[in-house]
Amino acid sequence: MPIGSFAILPDVVNELVRKNPRRVLDVGIGFGIYGAAIREWLDSGYGRKTFIEGVEAFSGYENPNWQHYDRVIVDDVMKVFFDGLYDAILLLDVIEHFGKEEGEELLRRMKSILFIGGILLVGTPAIFCPQDAVHGNEYERHRSLWTKEDFEGFEILRDGSPDKFGAQMLLTKYTKS
Repeated sequence: MPIGSFAILPDVVNELVRKNPRRVLDVGIGFGIYGAAIREWLDSGYGRKTFIEGVEAFSGYENPNWQHYDRVIVDDVMKVFFDGLYDAILLLDVIEHFGKEEGEELLRRMKSILFIGGILLVGTPAIFCPQDAVHGNEYERHRSLWTKEDFEGFEILRDGSPDKFGAQMLLTKYTKS
């Protein structure tokens, strides 16, 4: 679905405000809420001081929120060539759509395109939530469960314990040294 978990939105925005990145890559933009959040809370709702690039595999999700991005690439992220480095990369409600080996390769790729000191935020359900293709989008299938143990070298920001709404999300942060 083009909608991610609302449970991690405040934590993600908080990390981005602290980092104050100049270049952000948002993988799996779906509805585009993080583009809007960056424009609201990093750019103070005015202007475009932050360059935001988004990747979305399914063109059917395009909507007015995509206008918050400076560039949107509609393709499978594993096929995209990235020609620059980023201060922050968002991989939110995405990695569970990959098998473990392909997901590990995706993490390696994302780490390789970070500036030194850059951050990679990965959010994923902490429990397996079966999901098949949605809206005719095969990329929506849930293929794997990721746990804290899968994120060696990452800081655990949310450990998957149920929050006050019952959401069980894992949120991790890798900082490139």
